[in-house]
Amino acid sequence: MKDNAVEVHIHPLKRVYVSNKELINTLIMCICVLVISDVIVGIITGNFGVFLSVKQTMVLLRMSSFTALFGLCQMIVICVGDGGLDLSVGYIASLSSILAGHIMEGSNAGIVPAVIVAILVGGGFGLLNGFFKAYLGLPALVVTMAMASIIQGICYLYTTYIPISGAPGSAISFLTSKFTGIMPNILLLLIPVTVVVEIIFRKTKLGVKLLGIGSNDVAAFLSGVNVKRTRMLAFMASGIIAALCGIVLLGYFDKASMDLGTNYVMPSIVCVVIGGVSINGGKAGYIPVIFGAFILQVLNSLFVSIGWGDAGKWLGFGLILLVMLIIYVRNKMSR
Repeated sequence: MKDNAVEVHIHPLKRVYVSNKELINTLIMCICVLVISDVIVGIITGNFGVFLSVKQTMVLLRMSSFTALFGLCQMIVICVGDGGLDLSVGYIASLSSILAGHIMEGSNAGIVPAVIVAILVGGGFGLLNGFFKAYLGLPALVVTMAMASIIQGICYLYTTYIPISGAPGSAISFLTSKFTGIMPNILLLLIPVTVVVEIIFRKTKLGVKLLGIGSNDVAAFLSGVNVKRTRMLAFMASGIIAALCGIVLLGYFDKASMDLGTNYVMPSIVCVVIGGVSINGGKAGYIPVIFGAFILQVLNSLFVSIGWGDAGKWLGFGLILLVMLIIYVRNKMSR
């Protein structure tokens, strides 16, 4: 008697949803949060349609782009698993912005040297984070927290002798703080970055290695992947991106400061969690992370609009992170 294979027919729409679940879920969340925020502000102020206007959406998109770029740092180290997390990104960005401001002094001729210095500084600190994590087996949370404190001390020491000064080149300011029509120019940076990241994770061997290590580092090792080196390089990439984010923030705020990037550390983690990136590694998608950053920016604007300010923002970020982690753990236990 022959066993006949049973064909399971899956509806095409369901197949599309399963293949792009995180992207679709975060897109739906974006729409819901926008509508709910508009209703709340409309009820309180009597002015409906504020959050749903194209102009306001573009403003929110510009503000969320900075969080999304920091979210890329977290996504890279989280996807390689083993508790990857980088709490030093904000401080690397702050130090980078201070150095870049001194190098550029408002001149476009200083942009390339500033970028090179940022890559060296961010790459160096990221490499140290990765070495302590991958080769010495120290927890990433502790290592990057200690590195953040060290970098903060370096910032204080540096600015004691060399006061914070300088300004971004006009090209950096144009890219990060200006609009062309209704479109924020920062999209000219975010869109190419998104395309490159998606190609790397979906189409290249490097992406397969990163996700493979996060899924099962033992299997990846047996397949010939240098797990420790790859994890170390992931942290180095996070540091480089964080340092470049410092230059981006310098262009937006037009001046450097000691805490320029520190307020982006918590949001960068939250937007990655909202974007469906597994905290255990092995799963990554940058577009949902961007949507996650947008959701946070909408909520931030909502809290400001109703008078909650920073208190509401940080309370909201903490609650969102807690709820998302609870949902993640419950889903994991139910499998």
